[in-house]
Amino acid sequence: MNHNPSAQTQAVGCTLCQPSALQQLLQSHAQASAQWMALPRLALDGGQVLLRAGQRVEQCWWVERGLLRSYYLDAQGRESNRAFHCEGDWVGHGVPPVSAVSEHHVEALEPSVVVALPYAVLRSLLQDHPALEPLLHEAHNSLFAAQARREASLLGHSPAERYQAFRASHAHLEGRLPLHHVARYLGVTNVSLSRIRARLGLSGKG
Repeated sequence: MNHNPSAQTQAVGCTLCQPSALQQLLQSHAQASAQWMALPRLALDGGQVLLRAGQRVEQCWWVERGLLRSYYLDAQGRESNRAFHCEGDWVGHGVPPVSAVSEHHVEALEPSVVVALPYAVLRSLLQDHPALEPLLHEAHNSLFAAQARREASLLGHSPAERYQAFRASHAHLEGRLPLHHVARYLGVTNVSLSRIRARLGLSGKG
């Protein structure tokens, strides 16, 4: 068993997931930049649902500002958080630009603005700018690798190890995530997370 869970959660580099890199890329392609600026921006209130499980996904979203979560809801109404998405992250389901039915919900945790990228527009961009295709594959690989690391952590690490790894990999969200959402991400109860935090000498919102 790997006893260094933080090493398991280091983000794989993704050019399209870096706001500054994406802007530089668009600036080097005038037509692509114009198409990007023409895409609709959606303003979301905290608690507003962007995507529901069972909906067919024909687009993906890029978080321009704010914080969202993707989560599962079981038959008993229990929630488990799949991922958190902040500025510069992509949100959606499946493998763009292939349409798929979402298996999870997406909700804004705070007032947010997302850029909607319909798959039809994405296919057009890829056709007009073939250099973007390797970057799309890079983004896919980064997301798949992150999900694989998460599954390995859930199966192979203790709750305390998972929490320490979470704090290392999500330090940029410190103070923005309510603890009950962190618990639902880690697969533990609120009480268990409070005990873990107490042992680590932590208190309040993390």
